[in-house]
Amino acid sequence: MKQILTLLLAAAMAFAPALNAQQRKQKKAGKETSETPAYFLDTVSLSGLKWRSIGPAVTSGRIADFAVHPGNRSVYFVASASGGVWKTENAGTT
Repeated sequence: MKQILTLLLAAAMAFAPALNAQQRKQKKAGKETSETPAYFLDTVSLSGLKWRSIGPAVTSGRIADFAVHPGNRSVYFVASASGGVWKTENAGTT
């Protein structure tokens, strides 16, 4: 019983700062606040980025051959044009 109470107390202390973080700050009357627009991140932070290719060095994805086991339809082999053969035993789930 003592261990459970200690655990509950530790959990309450760990999550206490999160409760305070959810409270809204009150605005002072007479002082205007500058609201940042919703698109602020897009216009400021992302403006210096440029598009670039980050794909694989060898372009792949073209399937050269596909074979299904005649006795078990969930087993099949796939061969890619860039080199490589994959086998699945569970109809392509993994």
